Amino acid sequence: MQFALHWFAPETVGHWFALGAVLLATLAVGICVHELLHVAPLSFTDAEYTVSVLPDTDADSTSPIGWGVLPNALTGGLVRVEVTDVPTETPDWVLRVAALLPVLLALPLVLVAAGVLPDPVAADDHLGTVALVALTGCGLPSPADWAVVWHGSDLADD
Repeated sequence: MQFALHWFAPETVGHWFALGAVLLATLAVGICVHELLHVAPLSFTDAEYTVSVLPDTDADSTSPIGWGVLPNALTGGLVRVEVTDVPTETPDWVLRVAALLPVLLALPLVLVAAGVLPDPVAADDHLGTVALVALTGCGLPSPADWAVVWHGSDLADD
């Protein structure tokens, strides 16, 4: 019983709050960077795309404040990149690189594993561990990213 009460001690609650804040901040930044990394290779082509920050997907919303933005932001829609036109002369490899480029967000974990960066787990740095895991998670390709990797420009024909 003593162990369970330790989790709710005032100094522990502050630590958990800090961990949650680092997690949310890292996820917010990581999601935005993930989406913007898709745009980097496309900016060198004639592809047309739009980048929306906090897009409101609730078109029927009558609220002047735009409360439809909040649920979408909480489900990962902080930044939306929509590719509207890909010229036929754009090589498939450019589209595939654009789909996989967010994997670079896992680079800090690779550098920790290689011993180039200090290991936050070994140093008992909880904040660093949470940030490292959250950033690595943001680099995971989505199912839509994998679809572009496997099918490339064939998706534009549909």
